[in-house]
Amino acid sequence: MTVTSPLLPVVNGVVLVGGSSRRMGRPKQLLVHNGMTLSERAVAAMKDHVDRVVLAGSGQLPEAIEDLLLLADPLGVAGPLAGVLAAMRWAPGAAWVVAACDMPRISEAAVRWLLDQRRFGTWSILPRSREGRVETLLAVYEPQARSLLEAQAAGGRWGLRHLAEDDRVACPTPPVELADCWINVNTPEDVESEVGSGL
Repeated sequence: MTVTSPLLPVVNGVVLVGGSSRRMGRPKQLLVHNGMTLSERAVAAMKDHVDRVVLAGSGQLPEAIEDLLLLADPLGVAGPLAGVLAAMRWAPGAAWVVAACDMPRISEAAVRWLLDQRRFGTWSILPRSREGRVETLLAVYEPQARSLLEAQAAGGRWGLRHLAEDDRVACPTPPVELADCWINVNTPEDVESEVGSGL
């Protein structure tokens, strides 16, 4: 388990399993890669580095993780923001590592790197890719960020990327050897291009 500075809140992990998977054509959280579903892989990457891992959303769960607590998305909130707010409302004093259920290369090393970026006074860690894209999943949300996210939800701004507009949010670039951990798959073509035919 990660040792947390006394200045920093305890950290939990949440895997978002609520997407409709329309473009994929089948539930992404149930896709199997190298003998493990993608949602199991996300849980495994986090579990030794956070106090507790929970799930958020309404998607079907693989048997291996169906005993984990499943948080319902709040009514009136759309997209990944719903899952993040579900977690933050359930444990408002905790920080959260948030991952999607469609990241075939997520790893413990990426989670460790992410947690190492936490600093007192930083409200969120949203990694920035080498192409300049802000990554909002496989990211850290500190308790203070909830006020910003609740304001976004109240205004109907569902995109988590808007959080990066706040100067209390850090957007470090992961090291080259970890960059692929933030790849996600949304379509069968993504699967073929990113991980071949192993899903």
